[in-house]
Amino acid sequence: MTHMQNLLFYIAYALIRLVSVLPFWLVYRLSDFIYFILYYIIRYRKEVTKSNIRTAFPHFDEKEVTRIAKASTRHFCDIFIEMMKSLHISKEEMHKRFTCTNAEMVNAFAKADKSIVALFGHAGSYEWSMVLDEVLHFNVYAIYKPIKNKKFNQLITDIRKKFGSTMVPMRHATRVMSEKADNERCLFALVADQAPKRARSQYFTNFFNKPSAVFRGGERIAAEHGLPVFFLAIKKIKRGYYETTFHKITDDASKEPEWLVTDKFFSLLEDQIKMQPEYYLWSHKRWKTSLQDVKRDVELSPSIQR
Repeated sequence: MTHMQNLLFYIAYALIRLVSVLPFWLVYRLSDFIYFILYYIIRYRKEVTKSNIRTAFPHFDEKEVTRIAKASTRHFCDIFIEMMKSLHISKEEMHKRFTCTNAEMVNAFAKADKSIVALFGHAGSYEWSMVLDEVLHFNVYAIYKPIKNKKFNQLITDIRKKFGSTMVPMRHATRVMSEKADNERCLFALVADQAPKRARSQYFTNFFNKPSAVFRGGERIAAEHGLPVFFLAIKKIKRGYYETTFHKITDDASKEPEWLVTDKFFSLLEDQIKMQPEYYLWSHKRWKTSLQDVKRDVELSPSIQR
């Protein structure tokens, strides 16, 4: 890391520490300011965001597309600032702001010494999902994509594992899940709507009526070990408050037809997004690779009309 990168890191770290001790009302005023800069001045991925919304909701007029784009960018700023705030937040405060309606359903599997896989998307407060460690009776392993800057990556992972999760880089996920699944009561948490790069786009499913390149690692490792799979829906109640609910996809992924887990996950995620489209991360390039872009054989979900 260069001296300039070091300097930028320590400046950013000091700002994060400052934000983490501010009261929530002031934190959200700061988020409003960041939103104004991001949306109106920098215009961060503005056209990508609108294009994705138009793709998902072709019946929406331009006024509604713009409304959702603005709200989604504002929510993205809230997620970013809430992640910073969680560096210096009490467990009691987090439990008031991030609740689970049916933790007992998945805890029944822990009581039976059974590991599970929990899949969720970039909807609601995916950053605050870490607080569920306090109400779940599992060793939680959260699969994540590391940031290139090592110091920033360490800072972010330290924040994310505050409530007890073990952070597992994506490149080690298969190995760690294989080692732990049969020997511990584990909950493997994966943000499963990541879009693979073109070179790794081997599998396509149907998402908002459009072929979408996907990863299938969660399904495959669950099937290999005969694990139950759940979808975690995250609903935003109001600013700074979220409610989560587990939806069972299968009791045993090894007994299901291929693609069922992946297809069901994206179907449930799509249903969640339709209820609150403004709280999905539309700025990431979900459909950046099309079937036409891939010049080799790929595996298609049965949900795609051939």
